[in-house]
Amino acid sequence: MRVDDQACWVLHRKAWRESSLLVELFTRDHGRIGLVARAARGARSPWRGMVEPFCPLQAAWSRRGELGTLTALEPSSARIPLSGQALWCGLYLNELLLVLLDRDEPMPDLFEAYGRALTCLLDPDRQARALRRFECELLASLGVLPDLACNATDGAAIVPEGLYHVLPETGLVPVEREGAAVVHGQAALFLAGEIDQADAEIRREARLLTRWLIDHQLGGRSLKTRELLRGGQRRTTTGDSR
Repeated sequence: MRVDDQACWVLHRKAWRESSLLVELFTRDHGRIGLVARAARGARSPWRGMVEPFCPLQAAWSRRGELGTLTALEPSSARIPLSGQALWCGLYLNELLLVLLDRDEPMPDLFEAYGRALTCLLDPDRQARALRRFECELLASLGVLPDLACNATDGAAIVPEGLYHVLPETGLVPVEREGAAVVHGQAALFLAGEIDQADAEIRREARLLTRWLIDHQLGGRSLKTRELLRGGQRRTTTGDSR
């Protein structure tokens, strides 16, 4: 199979043999794929320095088995200049896609959401909201995002002041007391886009809610970038980053 002129992002790359790279791409129409970029690290390679995260690319490849061969690559626009906390947030998004997406599952809507999220990460005031929104869009694309606007018991609308137990495979179940995996309805509505503003405590609960849902999908696997972001959170005391 040969594919030409496909929009994509580099999720991960590692050295392979003397001068090549093994590359994981997130593509618009083919989802996550693995390719060999032959001689990409060579001094004369036209791709040298191009196979990098956060640079929108157009790629072509040929493929017979699980791993294909990159045949053409060029930037479609300028690299998104993530640095500091924004860089770690971007790497967190990449790791989520690497761990949770199966190969060869087209997700064009999620592809567009990923590009929007990277742009939002450039603004420190929008980073946390961008992470939450993308986490929800990822879970929705996987078909595992519970209804955040109605409870799972009787389908009634989520009450902002109410308390809800988060059950990843069921949804939000009304409860009367605070406890483990319990959030206020306002946190769910914030994630659902039903409300635009939330205080620090509600944003913290929203972060925990998406974390519980993602952890369920991870099935015990850990995320390296999550630990790095925790360190950044402690240093900056923002309280609502990943």
